[in-house]
Amino acid sequence: MKHKLPVIFAVISAVFLCFLIVVGLLSPGIKTDKNSRLFGLSASKESNDLPDPDSREEESTDTVSSDAESVSEETVAETPASSNEVLEEEEPPEESGEEIREPLEKYHDLLEINPYVSGWLRIDDSSIDDPVVYTPKSQNYFLHRSLDGSEAEKGTFFIAVNWRDGYNQTLIYGHNMKDGSGFGSLQKFAKEAYWKSHPVIHFDTLYEEKEYQVFAAFYSQIEEDELETDEDRAEADKAIEEESIAKKEEEGQSVEPEELTIKDMDLYEDYGDIDIYRQEKDEDNGRFRYYYYTDLSDKADFDYFVENVKERELYDTGVDAEWGDELITLSTCSYQVKNGRFILVGVHKAAST
Repeated sequence: MKHKLPVIFAVISAVFLCFLIVVGLLSPGIKTDKNSRLFGLSASKESNDLPDPDSREEESTDTVSSDAESVSEETVAETPASSNEVLEEEEPPEESGEEIREPLEKYHDLLEINPYVSGWLRIDDSSIDDPVVYTPKSQNYFLHRSLDGSEAEKGTFFIAVNWRDGYNQTLIYGHNMKDGSGFGSLQKFAKEAYWKSHPVIHFDTLYEEKEYQVFAAFYSQIEEDELETDEDRAEADKAIEEESIAKKEEEGQSVEPEELTIKDMDLYEDYGDIDIYRQEKDEDNGRFRYYYYTDLSDKADFDYFVENVKERELYDTGVDAEWGDELITLSTCSYQVKNGRFILVGVHKAAST
C-alpha cells in the first residue's frame, strides 16, 4: 500500500496538471470572442490566439467600415448641417452679389435730420433747389411740414407712392407758393421761352446724380372725389402717431404726441412688385389720370403715358421718350380750372448700346 501511494499521488497530480493546461488554453479564446463583439479589432489584438493575421484583418476591416457608414448616416440625419463639423467642412456662404451702396456725401447731414430723404431736385437758375422725401405709408405727410417735421405751409417736395428702381418714373409733388418757393416757379414752363433757357431737370437720388431733358409741359385736372381732404390727412397722421406711441411703450418709454420726432415715425411701406394703380390704369378710358402712372415698368403703360403727354403738350420740345428711358414728372397746383394742375415731364435717356 505504501508503494502504491506515490503512484496514486503521481496520477492525481498528472490529471490535475492536465486540467489546468486545458483550462488555460480555453480561457483566452472565450475572452477574445466576447471582446471582439464589443470593441472590434482593439480587443482582438490583445489575444495571443488569433487566426491568420491577413484573413483576420480583412474580415475586421469590413465590419468596422460597415458600422462606420451606419453611424455616419444616423449622425448626418440627426445633426444639423450647420454644426456637422466632423463629417463635412462648412463652406463659406455665397456672396449675394448685391452691392452695398453708400449715400452721397451731401446727404449725410440731411439723413440725420430726416431718414426719409430720398433725393434732391434742382432746376438751374430757379427757386427749385431742395431735398425730396419718400413716405409711402403716408404720401402727403410732408405736404405742410418742413424737413424736420415742424409745420410749414410750403411743405417739402415728396415722391408719390409706388416708387422703385425699374419703374421708369418718379412723380414728385410740391406746392405752388405765391412767393415763388416750392414749385412756385414751375408754371413758368408754360412759356416756351422759359423752357429754352431751362432745358434740364436735375434729380439726384441718394446714390447717383442724373439729368433729365424737359420733354413736355401740360395742364390737367383732378376730380373732386379723388382729392385727399384735410380730415383725411388728420386721421392718417393720428393713426401714425398712435402707432409710434404704442411702439415706444413696448420699449418701456412714455411719450406724448408732441414729443415724437420724425425718427420715431414709421412712414415707409413696401408694396413689393405690385402695381397698386393697376385697376385705375385699366379704367382710365382716355381720361389720362397721370397721377396713377407711378409704375411704368410695363411697356404698354409707358407708351400710353408718353402718347398722352404728347397729345397735351403746350409746345414741342423736340425731345423724344422711348421705351427704356426714365421719366420724371413734377406736379403742382394751377388755377386755370378748379382743382387744376400743371405738370412738367423730363426724360433721362437710356445708355446707348
